Amino acid sequence: MTDFDRQPGAIDDPGTKGGVDPDQRTLPPGDTAGNTGTEGEPEAADLDLPGPDDPVAWGYVQPGTDVVGREGVKLGKVDAMLGTESEGIFHGIAIDPSNGGPVRVIPADLVTSLTPSEVHVLVSTEEVASLEEYRAAG
Repeated sequence: MTDFDRQPGAIDDPGTKGGVDPDQRTLPPGDTAGNTGTEGEPEAADLDLPGPDDPVAWGYVQPGTDVVGREGVKLGKVDAMLGTESEGIFHGIAIDPSNGGPVRVIPADLVTSLTPSEVHVLVSTEEVASLEEYRAAG
């Protein structure tokens, strides 16, 4: 018998029957980052996202996120996260105060926690007006 007499596939893999593709996935579901398991289980992209109360890096906080002060009172909303993207350095938060007025800057050393749903800071309601005004670079 020559290679020309064999069924397709036999030349490439003599251990399989001719014409039958070998099983390419010999490992169980969940063996790779993109394969999370069986139907109904979360996709890999769902597993990578933080929950609303999970601590996150400053780059995950979006404008419009609530800023909560030292007394547990909402001070305003995030206008911008201030930092150096290329170096990953967090400088602080530009806050749009709830009681109106110009956007203010809360320095990074006064920020106690960052989550996708809230930013907690060591600033009281009365101290917001005395914070430095935010001037966008440009």
